[in-house]
Amino acid sequence: MQTIHLTSQTMAQWQNHFQQQAVAIGFFDGLHKGHLSVIQEAKRLAGEYGIASAVMSFFPHPKTVLSGQSASFQYLMPLEEKQAALEELGIDTLFLVHFDRNLAGLSPADFVQQFLIGLNAVQVVCGNDFHYGSRGSGNIQKLTEQGHGHFHVSVVELMEYAGEKISSTRIRQALAQGNISILRKLLGKFYSVNWCPHNGLLPFYSLPAPGKYEVKLNHENESIFCTAQVLNDKEAHFTHDFDQWSHSIKIEWIRSIETF
Repeated sequence: MQTIHLTSQTMAQWQNHFQQQAVAIGFFDGLHKGHLSVIQEAKRLAGEYGIASAVMSFFPHPKTVLSGQSASFQYLMPLEEKQAALEELGIDTLFLVHFDRNLAGLSPADFVQQFLIGLNAVQVVCGNDFHYGSRGSGNIQKLTEQGHGHFHVSVVELMEYAGEKISSTRIRQALAQGNISILRKLLGKFYSVNWCPHNGLLPFYSLPAPGKYEVKLNHENESIFCTAQVLNDKEAHFTHDFDQWSHSIKIEWIRSIETF
């Protein structure tokens, strides 16, 4: 999979550079079940029409740019993990769009012209809550109208669990409440973070609420269950001593024992 970094200033050099492609578009933080349904539909359409598959994501999160609170935003996974997951899914290209105030100021029509038509998207796949362009004024109806004659829009219905939409926001809320049990239902797997034995939590991961949890430590070919005591959004203590491990550890959060 190739990763191409795009900005509103450098888009001109990529215009008409690509063959026809099916593009799944969204922020896709955490790659939960809802995200995967959108991405897998783009992959299916690419296979059906014999074209390339692509995912268009954004960084940093638009909320951090528009609110000016970049330091406090709770990401669920870093770009490197998202790239690895998309490559494993068999996606051909990841378009990583740098979100800044220039991009935020683009009209919906200009965004479509530059970032979709200009990249030769002939199939565009998104969730039914997708918005784009200045002040999020572009919606599914506008996307369909503006893509007429250029691309077809496929809208994937939002997935639900227990009567509520599966979303990154819901996952963040569950983390803030220490509600580990629901995360596996939303993600389709255990929630996990990467941890450095010497420096702690790696950037762009989020810990659950302060409390005590059963976790699974994965290091190379070794897996160990132990207890984690989360102190705050960056610090945790573990009942297993892994100071002898030199590489980062994948920590899967199994269940909550006690939250404070």
